[in-house]
Amino acid sequence: MAILIAGYEFLTRSVPLPDTVVSSQPVAVEPAVIELKPIQRDIARIALPAVGQALARRVGQSEQGYKPLKPDNAQYSLLGFSCSVSLDVAYLRGDLVTLELDAPCQMGVPVTVRHEGVSFTAVTSDIGRVSVKMPAFNRQAGFSVEMPDGSMISTEVFVQEASDYDHVAVMWSGDTGLQIHAYEPSGAHVWGNAPQSLSIAIKGRGGYVTRLGSTDFPEAKQAEIYSFPRRQMRNTGVVRLDLSAAVTPQTCGKNLLAKTLQPGVNGGIVLVDLVLNMPVCNSGVRNLVLKNIFRDLKIAQN
Repeated sequence: MAILIAGYEFLTRSVPLPDTVVSSQPVAVEPAVIELKPIQRDIARIALPAVGQALARRVGQSEQGYKPLKPDNAQYSLLGFSCSVSLDVAYLRGDLVTLELDAPCQMGVPVTVRHEGVSFTAVTSDIGRVSVKMPAFNRQAGFSVEMPDGSMISTEVFVQEASDYDHVAVMWSGDTGLQIHAYEPSGAHVWGNAPQSLSIAIKGRGGYVTRLGSTDFPEAKQAEIYSFPRRQMRNTGVVRLDLSAAVTPQTCGKNLLAKTLQPGVNGGIVLVDLVLNMPVCNSGVRNLVLKNIFRDLKIAQN
């Protein structure tokens, strides 16, 4: 019998066994004889000279205008994003904007945000982003961010209603406990523990406080801004402004450095450097209130 396997014919022959097998004696069985015979086959060869010549011509023509690709020197984050840094700002409403920094390769690092004399520290997220809502001080509002290597990136946005607001700010580094207190004609005491909101300002019912800056680093820059909708207010009067500093084990007996910002008498912005001499630690004073740091904001009838 012939069996065809993998191109070979296997010829086998059966060997008969004896009719009677005695179980006590081993039986010798002659193994089958296998003879391998290769199968002769003709392999057809197809010559395509015309096709090959045409293909060669086409390849040659395509290589005539070929230019090697330049190496990609751009850097990328672990997630595959470009390491380039971008800064965008978008107007929300009132005097408020949203600032968005995208730095995919700089995660968890401090950056310094600046706008019209105000500066504060922000920290990028685990994907290298910073998102901040803050007031704009003028219609053509410019913002900049300083990266850890000292490089700067800037952007700007038009804020129609920015000139309708007065802004007062205080800036410091570290743990100082500085806070702005605004006593409005309505009787409202607006400060960090009762900041009110932008919606109150838009309705002409008072101002609001925005606190900016990270506390993740010991000497991080922080800022607090009081925004007052001067042109939206329905009543006349005066907003009285005070500055307070908490007397704590971290601040007592020390000189605190700060900077204030407020509207100038003839317009513009006035920046003033302050040195606050804090009471000694055993003085019993818990809060230092400074009443003459800021000028009062006057509300005229529209």
